[in-house]
Amino acid sequence: MHSDAVGIRIDDPSIKTYRMVERSERLDFDIRDHTVRPAVSTPHRHEFFQIQVNATGGASQVISGQRRQYRARSLIFVLPYRVHCAYNPCEPSYTIINFATNFLRRDFDLSPLEMEEVSLTDYPELAPFLYEGHIDFEFDDEEFAHIQGLLRHMTALNHRRRLGTLERIRGTLLELIGFTTERFESELRGLTERRIYLQGRTDALKRAIRHIDENLDKPLSLYSVAEAAFLSPNYLSQLLKKHTGLAFVDWVTVKRMDRAQDLLAHSEDRIFEIANGVGFSDEAYFTRRFHQRFGLSPSEYRRRVRQG
Repeated sequence: MHSDAVGIRIDDPSIKTYRMVERSERLDFDIRDHTVRPAVSTPHRHEFFQIQVNATGGASQVISGQRRQYRARSLIFVLPYRVHCAYNPCEPSYTIINFATNFLRRDFDLSPLEMEEVSLTDYPELAPFLYEGHIDFEFDDEEFAHIQGLLRHMTALNHRRRLGTLERIRGTLLELIGFTTERFESELRGLTERRIYLQGRTDALKRAIRHIDENLDKPLSLYSVAEAAFLSPNYLSQLLKKHTGLAFVDWVTVKRMDRAQDLLAHSEDRIFEIANGVGFSDEAYFTRRFHQRFGLSPSEYRRRVRQG
């Protein structure tokens, strides 16, 4: 694999952050081939995990400021909020998998910064995502045939969802990630031992994000969160924008909507109780914001989830 430095500023305000609803047919998991929709060829982020499976060579991606060339029978793993853009050949053949941050594990609530510092013992499913750009995730014919079988299985399951189907999709996706992690275990362990952890300003931002997560049911302002994190409001605003691509208000809204989504799927609370629990005193306003983010009303979302 070949890589070149590329001058992309990750704090560029013009870099768009995509939501799951903008790039997928479903809000939890989606799999599609290259014919369904064109790749985004400008620098961007997205709030979800992504895996690109290249059947042919010639693809390239700019990830973390490096342009990397990908051969046939290769996988690309993209963390949420990591700035990247894709350049695919004239006659591509690839499959895209998108899945929400809590799809593999419901207890997954790490911030973008915390994802880059996790222990692989605790989160082995993140290993390929953390070290994309440092390892060539390329496979031989037999290995890639196994991967293609997993893709066909997930695609078939995704087209005919029933009660229990999501658990089967999740298991197959974990097989894909686990197969990759096992295949490249020595390289992944070597990189883990040489990791350089983020320090200083990221610790401050983590304090702010933790305060937001713990107080979603209360009024939150840039000033109150900055005070809790021992930062100036302007500095906090700049840090959040740099690392997530979102302004303070947008980030708080994302976290509130994601918490509401989880409560709708996994609790018996009524809509107004969920709205109050994530910081909305007006149920109608909460419903409008939820529909704006997910394309469904809260009651419609709950009904679809429970119908499988």
